[in-house]
Amino acid sequence: MRHARSIAGYAAVAAAVPYFVLKIIWLSGGTVGMTAGTPLGAEFDALNAFTFLMDAVAIGVALAMTRSWGMRLPAPVVLFPMWVGTGFLATIVVGVPIATAVSAARGDNIFATDGASLVQPWVYEMVYAGFIVQGVSLMTAFFLYSRARWPRLPEGTRSSELGKLQKQLGIGAAGLAALLGVLHLFWALGGTAGLPAQYIATSAFTGRFMDFVFGGLSILGAVGVFRLVRRRGSRWTAVLLVWVGAATNFSWGFWVTLNMLTDSPLTAGTREMGLLGLVNLARLLAGMLMGVVAAVDLAAARDTELQQATAEKQAPAGQQASADQRDERLAV
Repeated sequence: MRHARSIAGYAAVAAAVPYFVLKIIWLSGGTVGMTAGTPLGAEFDALNAFTFLMDAVAIGVALAMTRSWGMRLPAPVVLFPMWVGTGFLATIVVGVPIATAVSAARGDNIFATDGASLVQPWVYEMVYAGFIVQGVSLMTAFFLYSRARWPRLPEGTRSSELGKLQKQLGIGAAGLAALLGVLHLFWALGGTAGLPAQYIATSAFTGRFMDFVFGGLSILGAVGVFRLVRRRGSRWTAVLLVWVGAATNFSWGFWVTLNMLTDSPLTAGTREMGLLGLVNLARLLAGMLMGVVAAVDLAAARDTELQQATAEKQAPAGQQASADQRDERLAV
């Protein structure tokens, strides 16, 4: 398993290199892959610097999951960037290959650009191919890393006060995520209510299909939160659904909101956003709340297990032996 984790981690690093190098070229003043419509300047440099940093963090996380020192890092140092990365990459891994195949069957190229595009088609092809490989490799490495570092999820019980508050927050977050998911599915099926005229005019199959992916993952995340706080079904399944659904809402909600607030080159000329601005802010908040609810649940359960383990060590010898036998059965 260690060997497989190393292969997956280094594959993620290799997949990130082309994008990483391209950003270095652009930040150094190069114009490789750009079009005449690329708005060079401080805002474009800031956007490239930010995405360069994101890719550098992804490379660091991939290396952490391949090396022994990665096992000693504080859990949040690995979990938070991996969670954010999952949100960005999962939708690309799921959506882009299918959208590309369907569009190709219809005689279209989703990477084809017009004169208003910031970069040339080959840049999109290279970048998204790298994202797909990086996403699959990184999530594979993370799965193997998690199984090695945390072989099982804590199953401790919560205090009544924490449980009540967490359940209320969780149900609220699940309701918001479900509502956002239904709205995206409505747009995916051809609905236009709340969308700006520019988006409606330029929207094609790819945009509609990505709305379907966003909507589906948001609803799955809502189901996961509900199952987690209500203690329904497999805990692993619930955590997995929350992980992907919450990350998708948080990452893309954050990204779109950030670009809108800074009027970056990616959103230039799209001030009339209809409901999209509010929806993406709601996605950011829903994803954050879902993630916090899941994190608090796991942390509280882990604290309970540690307290129980401490109490068992302090128990009389006969009782401690019984506890040790129970632990051995659980570990089998």
